[in-house]
Amino acid sequence: MNKISSYIHQALLFLLLILLTPGCRQHTASSPPEFEAYKNNPILTTGTPGSWDDFVVCAPQIILSDSVFYLFYMGYNKAGRMAVGLATSNDGIHFEKFPGNPVLASDNTGFDAFSLGPGIILKEDSTWVMFYNCQELAGYTPGATVGRATAKQLTGPWIRGSSPVITSGKKGEWDDGFTIPSSVLKLSEGNYRMYYSGGREIALADDFYIGMATSVDGITWKKYNDPATSKSPFLDSDPVLMEGNQGKWDCSYVWMANVKKSSEGYRMYYTGVNGNKTGIGYAESTDGIQWQRNTDNPIYQEHDNALTSRMNDGVNVENPSVLFLDTICFMYFDASKRSTIGLATSPLH
Repeated sequence: MNKISSYIHQALLFLLLILLTPGCRQHTASSPPEFEAYKNNPILTTGTPGSWDDFVVCAPQIILSDSVFYLFYMGYNKAGRMAVGLATSNDGIHFEKFPGNPVLASDNTGFDAFSLGPGIILKEDSTWVMFYNCQELAGYTPGATVGRATAKQLTGPWIRGSSPVITSGKKGEWDDGFTIPSSVLKLSEGNYRMYYSGGREIALADDFYIGMATSVDGITWKKYNDPATSKSPFLDSDPVLMEGNQGKWDCSYVWMANVKKSSEGYRMYYTGVNGNKTGIGYAESTDGIQWQRNTDNPIYQEHDNALTSRMNDGVNVENPSVLFLDTICFMYFDASKRSTIGLATSPLH
């Protein structure tokens, strides 16, 4: 083998090693991202006493636009009024809350009169669109409808629509209690998908599933309905992901899925629950309907990398939002027992 051939052979071997190294770009069922907790978690905490988000901050969604990181989150006060807030960052790590928070809140009128959130963001040409769960009457539970708001810039002002775009199922259906959007994808012109969490009575903490709806305009939505099921609670629509098998880490229920689309198919990061223990799992699909769970799930839990003493006292991690950059992958999540938002990262190889 001459020198040139030897160099080429070595270069090909090096390239092969890179391709086989696990990381965020290596989206295979056998090697999902390997996340490590940010050492100075949490990155976002509740507001000062008396503020609109002084009780809970949760359900983050990250958007990168014009080199600025926009972290939308749901906050609520001790009266149970939920609204959508915003924090911004130049590096994706150090965030400051937007002075005009909340960016979207109820005004005591309409189908979303009492509270709303979380906000799921989609770019539509020159307009930003937000989908959100909402409640008309007072209560600490998620609402039965999904609203839609628009804005010319991410900081607002956000203009709420006059009617819901999705409603919970009929009485007796699997999602007759609440419908919470968690991901909205624009796949091609006239082709949208929304993944949402649905369930019956939130206080029961049981039978929460992940559903999917499609739309041709982003306004009128049709829930996925498997023709093979013809009886309640799956008469009118069906989940695309249900709880895991008995004894598994997600055997109680699943919800709040962050779904990404790639050339290979769909990638889902979702919350799984076993009793009072939560974690973040990973699943893959070629069609966005039939999902294959990763065999190493959960890919992230509270004890992973010792989430630091600030978040590690009985904390549960849930509600992932993932962002891929050139050299790093960010995953934002909330810590349910500490009412804070944290960050985990995985290098890109």
